[in-house]
Amino acid sequence: MAFYLSPLVDVNEIDLSITIPAVATSIGVIILRETYRGPELKKSLLTSEDDLIMMFGEPTDKSDCYKDMLSASGFLKYGNKLYATRVMPEDATFAGTKIASGGMVGFESFDSPYVLSDFASEDPDEFDKDVIVDDSNPLWIIASSRGEWGNNIRVSILDKTSQTQMASGGNDTWETYPLFTSLDEPLQDNSSFIIVVEEKEQGDSDDNWTVQEVFNVSTKERAIDDQGVTRYVENVINQRSSYIRVSIKDDVIDQPWEISTPDPIVLEDGYNGAGSVEDADIMDALDLYSNSEEIDVNMFIDSDKSETVKKYMNQICEKRMDCMSILDCPRDLVVANRGSEVTDLTDWRKGLGSFNTENLNVNTSYSALYGNWIEVYDRYNRKYRWIPVSGHVGGIYANTDNTNDAWWAPAGLNRAILTSVRRLAWNPDLGKRDILYKNGINPIVSFAGQGKVVWGQKTLLDKSSAFNRVNVRRLFIVLEKAISTASKYFLFEPNDTATRESLVAMINPFLRDVKGRRGIYDFKVVCDETNNSPERIDRNEMWVSLYIKPTRTAEFIVLNFIAMKTGASFSEAAAVMGEI
Repeated sequence: MAFYLSPLVDVNEIDLSITIPAVATSIGVIILRETYRGPELKKSLLTSEDDLIMMFGEPTDKSDCYKDMLSASGFLKYGNKLYATRVMPEDATFAGTKIASGGMVGFESFDSPYVLSDFASEDPDEFDKDVIVDDSNPLWIIASSRGEWGNNIRVSILDKTSQTQMASGGNDTWETYPLFTSLDEPLQDNSSFIIVVEEKEQGDSDDNWTVQEVFNVSTKERAIDDQGVTRYVENVINQRSSYIRVSIKDDVIDQPWEISTPDPIVLEDGYNGAGSVEDADIMDALDLYSNSEEIDVNMFIDSDKSETVKKYMNQICEKRMDCMSILDCPRDLVVANRGSEVTDLTDWRKGLGSFNTENLNVNTSYSALYGNWIEVYDRYNRKYRWIPVSGHVGGIYANTDNTNDAWWAPAGLNRAILTSVRRLAWNPDLGKRDILYKNGINPIVSFAGQGKVVWGQKTLLDKSSAFNRVNVRRLFIVLEKAISTASKYFLFEPNDTATRESLVAMINPFLRDVKGRRGIYDFKVVCDETNNSPERIDRNEMWVSLYIKPTRTAEFIVLNFIAMKTGASFSEAAAVMGEI
């Protein structure tokens, strides 16, 4: 309270309504390798398979591409929040073109070495900043992402003089005449021009082009439309186009634009690269999600990355402490490896035998490993394909969150039936499942008449602990994330009894709610003089101890069928069995 110096009525509001917020538990992350198109090293949030295809194109026959794309599709069959980031080989290039000033139309394409020497960035949004137009071609254009997709884009340009001629019936011999006369968008002045962007659909061999974007732009940096929005060509295209990026020559700025293209100009020399995506590139993409204060995610989908990348995913999860990685086994350990699946899986998991260099010998509760592959139908290429199971399992996690809570096991016949799966790479029987489970490998099995189902929820924690189960790890992720988020409001408050009691009063109702939703058996919260000694208070520390008894899942059900004599007493028999 302030010190009062003269009479007044002082009205104050005191907020004691702070509660612990709900936190997200079903947001996935996947790194997509060598997709047909899409932004690179960007965080793209997808909520449906339609979003996935619209952003990154249909799966191609490159194995890394279709594994990642069909895994992402698998996740989105169950969940509806997935971040995806595209990575490409280092030598991939942008398709591009230059618009010539020495006549009505002309262009000089970007050949691959030229693109790499003039614009080495993987980020097309840096194009206008990093590339200086320094020749006779006033406008340079590239596709908005690297790869051969850009070769299926073309642009057409119309200046004011040509538009005026069209309005009077001229220029009707142009290939683009029907296109431009269909646009009811008069140009304001001689600095204005129209850019039309067309695309040929993926896999189209008939040269059919579809108009995707139309922009009315200007060479004037201060030009605006009637809504007060910029019309300057670099700002408009580079901020709004999903297909191209441009850079304009300095001496053209604020000058009349006098170029039109009777024939559309096709972008050229987009290249997917000769090599493959390196682990370092994938880890750079994963780094976009490493800071829990910048982005909220809950699970990393492996989709058959290398052991180096799997371990890096786990490191990110251990650092964040609010998410898990869902990991796959290598294909050749389970597909067409009949009779050796168990031995090879366990040796790979522990780094034994021939797996002394490439293995998953980690000890952690922030990752779970699934020991199977699944065959699914790729409707885009009309064929069946073997893919890793992590995408579908991640979707099971997300769906479990939506139908129950994060602390319910994402396994079993009630919540973990896999859909749209033709068959499993192998179907381990009970004896094999025992060995897998002992080694922290979760089986995927098929039961006659009941479907393909996730049949385990072990983490990769080796020791016997509550945290060697996925449901317990995810329970504590929720508790720690939610309570720590709300506790930030108590930072810089007086470290006294009143603050400590308020903090406890905030936490207790939240934990009672979790208990009521079958997440914990019981709990106790301590924040008083017993754990806040004078020495701790003098160090500006406030300690809170939360004792949690997590709910355990029933993974082993023992059915005792007891035959009794006709005249025997049930209570006596139960006593003999030690059950009362």
